[in-house]
Amino acid sequence: MKISHNWLKEYIDVKLTPEVLADKLSMLGLEVASFEDLSKKYAGFVVGEVLEKTKHPNADKLSHCKVNVGKEVLEIVCGGPNVAAGQKVAVALNGATIPHNQHDSEGKPFVIQRVKIRGVESNGMICSAYELDLGDDAQGILVLDEKAKPGTPLAKYLGMEDVVYEMEVTANRGDWLSHIGVAREIQTLTKKKAKLPSVKIRESKSQAVKAATIKILDPQKCRRYSSRVLHNVKVQPSPKWLQDRLSAVGVRPINNIVDVTNYVLMETGQPLHAFDYDRLAKHTIIVKRANDGDTFTTLDGKARKLSSDILMICDGERQVAIAGVMGGSNSEISETTTSVLIESANFDPSSVRRTSKFLGLSTDASQRFERSVDVEMTVYAAHRAAQLIQELTGAEVLRDAIDVYPKKAKVKQIRLRVKHVNDVLGTNLSAKQIVDLLKLLDVAPVSQSKEAIVLRVPTFRPDVVEEIDLIEEVARVYGYDNIETKTRATVDFSKPLVTGNFQDELRNYLVGAGFNEMLTFSLLEDSTASLAGGNAINVLNPVSLDASALRTSLVAGALQVTKHNRYHGEQNLRLFEIGNVFSLKNSQMSDDLADYQEEERLILLLTGHPSSSQYGAEEREVEFFDLKGEVEALLNKFSLDKYSFISYDSDNALIESGLKIEINGTYAGFFGKIAKSIAKRFDIDEAVFVAELRTKVIEENLKVEKKFKELPKFPSVRRDLAFVVDVTLPQRDVERTMLEAGGTLLNKLVLFDVYVGDQVGAGKKSLAYALEFQPFDRTLTDKEADELVGKIVEHTQRKCNAKLRS
Repeated sequence: MKISHNWLKEYIDVKLTPEVLADKLSMLGLEVASFEDLSKKYAGFVVGEVLEKTKHPNADKLSHCKVNVGKEVLEIVCGGPNVAAGQKVAVALNGATIPHNQHDSEGKPFVIQRVKIRGVESNGMICSAYELDLGDDAQGILVLDEKAKPGTPLAKYLGMEDVVYEMEVTANRGDWLSHIGVAREIQTLTKKKAKLPSVKIRESKSQAVKAATIKILDPQKCRRYSSRVLHNVKVQPSPKWLQDRLSAVGVRPINNIVDVTNYVLMETGQPLHAFDYDRLAKHTIIVKRANDGDTFTTLDGKARKLSSDILMICDGERQVAIAGVMGGSNSEISETTTSVLIESANFDPSSVRRTSKFLGLSTDASQRFERSVDVEMTVYAAHRAAQLIQELTGAEVLRDAIDVYPKKAKVKQIRLRVKHVNDVLGTNLSAKQIVDLLKLLDVAPVSQSKEAIVLRVPTFRPDVVEEIDLIEEVARVYGYDNIETKTRATVDFSKPLVTGNFQDELRNYLVGAGFNEMLTFSLLEDSTASLAGGNAINVLNPVSLDASALRTSLVAGALQVTKHNRYHGEQNLRLFEIGNVFSLKNSQMSDDLADYQEEERLILLLTGHPSSSQYGAEEREVEFFDLKGEVEALLNKFSLDKYSFISYDSDNALIESGLKIEINGTYAGFFGKIAKSIAKRFDIDEAVFVAELRTKVIEENLKVEKKFKELPKFPSVRRDLAFVVDVTLPQRDVERTMLEAGGTLLNKLVLFDVYVGDQVGAGKKSLAYALEFQPFDRTLTDKEADELVGKIVEHTQRKCNAKLRS
């Protein structure tokens, strides 16, 4: 959104420099991405008057001119075939930068210098429109208005002594998409009131309501429709001031009628449309929905297929505009137009948004309606447009506006607690201070006490709906820099393990472990959403087929991210996401929300190489045990020591081989390798390993109290043992048995080798363990260590039918 500094000054007294204004507006939340001083482009350019033109003595196609540039007369050699004495022209003085070089294939800028051209000295340049970046005409010089005064800076003549701000407007602040809206924000900086231009119209005796009829058949989608009717209109190019004003903010001038509607749009934020009154059948406007399959040709000449959800503006016989988006070619303003009906309406934001998306058509009007437009602005904007058209053309304006307003909007009143404001912001503001701050935003008090204030919210602020919104407005106007930041950093070992948001703790740990967070959509294509098995929940009115069902697992979205990254050259991925999945409690869809469940899960994904290539390191692919180690590290991080991994025959359609995770006997998720058939669906040829965990189970089993013990003062004793057991016996059973026998002195038990082969016999496997015994009250003797080892061996042989391997 472009905002003109000069234009702003018509509504509010602004004495701040562009730099300061841009900074202060950004601090208010209205971000100024950049600003440009338009006059700098034409620094060193002035209006000149050609006093004399003679033929160049040494060139047939060149002229020798004497040009009055105000303070002096310059001799300039000119190649323009249309240059003539008495003309007012644009002159670039020595040192000025020409925006376009018409003799360069790329049109690069160049600097004017005093030079001799075919033996004749030239002190400047008479420019064409192309060279000035004011048009495409490069064949002749640009001839200015004969009333232009020699020596006038060209920027001033062109109306470009202005600064234009490029605003980044948030989706909830449609009021900022206008100069009036920005002027209201500046009120908070200058403490001066922004003012709407006064409107004075010479109305005829004929009433507009007798000249046109307006009917709203869908009051939910069209909340208000206001109009003015004008006769004896003359369509012609707009005056220079209007063209300059629109051009400064990036709007192309068309003709005086259309330009006025665009001017009022940029001024007030209220979209307008001008119909050729005589082309409206029965001089009637009917606001109603289209029929499925209807075709309508818009102003850009494109035939567009409509749906029954699209709101249309119709006359007595046909459709003439797409409500809130674009008018039609069958009722547009032309050179023969003599009567005009001005539309100033208010359409439902969600309806316009759906229409714009469905048609793939975004306009200045739709962008504003999508963000919500002030319903109380329609009549004023229609009056303002009628006034300007009358001033420009002398048109007859019929008496009174036609205003159809089926259900008047209620004025919002919100109760604001003074103590709550200060508790949230960390301030000590009084009720009076809060009221004074909000008055700067046109939020007026209805009643007031020391404890609370009831405030009336203006209709141009639909984003303010509850108390916390007003608190945010207080913070903005008071100034975030004025709110004291109180910080305190301590290390307290007695505090619980997780002191803040559990999800944030997960994120912090995983980012520190080298993972990158991904964010995927909850809505997927139906077959993709149900990849994990079970029925996906279908959306009743999906935006597209690619977002028609709620996901039942995070895996499908993670594989889409993997596919995208691999297509862009990123092969080695460590990704995670925390998100919700959705499922039916029963197999059937239902109208009862209780029949649906939503669960938060965490997914980890590994693929490619576990580390970047480097000298001396053997390159390998990620494998199952890399992911197992990450899962164990995560669970250990949150002191979850009572977890187990359980091998199972895969009933998970996504996994080729994997393990279930249990925490304290509760199912907590799974991890394993993605099945090749699933990976193939996403054009992935490499192995991908994923773990999906239920965050609720992890959080419920956290050990929130920490226990600390001092470091051992006595040396540990290490032993190695290897057992031969049945190949079907889970390693976890052997490990559990050894820990039972080892008691408190067995401090660490690590499996370091698994062997299956001829040396141990068919149907057998060898499991080798490293044992560490750690006493805390004495040094363990060899005899005691041997007795402990013997006890472990005897217990394991008996419980696991194991044989000690020598």
